[in-house]
Amino acid sequence: MQAGTLTGSNTALALMVRPSKPKRGASHVLLEDIADTLFRGPAKTGHGIDLLIRNAQAQSLPQASALSRLPDIAVPHILEGPDGVTGLLVFDGVLVDALIEQQTLGRISSAPRVDRPVTAIDAALSTGFANSVTSKLAELVEDRRDASALAGFACRATQTDRAALSLVMSAKAYDVLQMDVDLGPGLKTGRALLMFPAATVDAMPKRKQVNPDMVAVLQDSPLHLSAFLPAVPLQVRALLDLEEGAVIALPDGILARTQLRDRRKTLLGKGRLGQLNGRRAIRLDGSPHMRAQPLEAQTKPTQITADGAWPPELEITAESMVHEQGAPTGAPNAEDAVPELAASS
Repeated sequence: MQAGTLTGSNTALALMVRPSKPKRGASHVLLEDIADTLFRGPAKTGHGIDLLIRNAQAQSLPQASALSRLPDIAVPHILEGPDGVTGLLVFDGVLVDALIEQQTLGRISSAPRVDRPVTAIDAALSTGFANSVTSKLAELVEDRRDASALAGFACRATQTDRAALSLVMSAKAYDVLQMDVDLGPGLKTGRALLMFPAATVDAMPKRKQVNPDMVAVLQDSPLHLSAFLPAVPLQVRALLDLEEGAVIALPDGILARTQLRDRRKTLLGKGRLGQLNGRRAIRLDGSPHMRAQPLEAQTKPTQITADGAWPPELEITAESMVHEQGAPTGAPNAEDAVPELAASS
């Protein structure tokens, strides 16, 4: 029996450790599209260098991960944009040497690069090409409406100190374009990077899928509503004297303040209590609304005086719920007290 590897193509572990795909958006496709034009034109017309851009890839990275993509030997040019935002244009050591050779020798040598750190002279001699690239970027922004997020950037200075660079690049995430630069072509292969603050896109709310059959069922479901009259002031002695057949006088205009509530006592609407074709009816004041207003929230707590005595009157909630069967219990001549509502209303 032949032993297999734990990370073979058919094992569960291979699926677990598979790297996640980089984040991409419209801005990344844009950067990849303009990469060749952005470098090739300025190099040829402004500096006499033939080059090709290969393997241009853009993605969104957090600030620390974006800065970690910078080559160990490189000259970062800080791009100052509108509203104080900053970006980067980075040339690695091979590309910087090619720029220097073209300016000093008039040609690019095929000799391998000598391992050495970049200097202030390297930064100064590569600034001209950096300015040419940013000028070309400004032209492309004017021609392409989808490149407005890249407008207004210009070279400000070079910064080879990585600690200071991390302070300048303060955005949480960056759109990073990495590319191979074929110089000559075929003489040297350098690397260049472009970094801009990541374009923020407002997330579109997901439309909820609604089952029309379920909506129809809900709309046909019965809803039990009740009509309530407002609270009625009543003295404690009067409350204690109540007996079967007693009459509680209702304040004037109370029928015009009838409230329509559901079983949870949520206020759905207000109107006037009356009669229509011999039955109880409510004429609503406007369309019913669905703002949650529990009945208990309308009742004020009883206040007790400082000496502990009860006030002469207590505000009690008259749960005088009006049903279709008739008026409140014990109210004589209720039919005469309830006005007739016009059928047209």
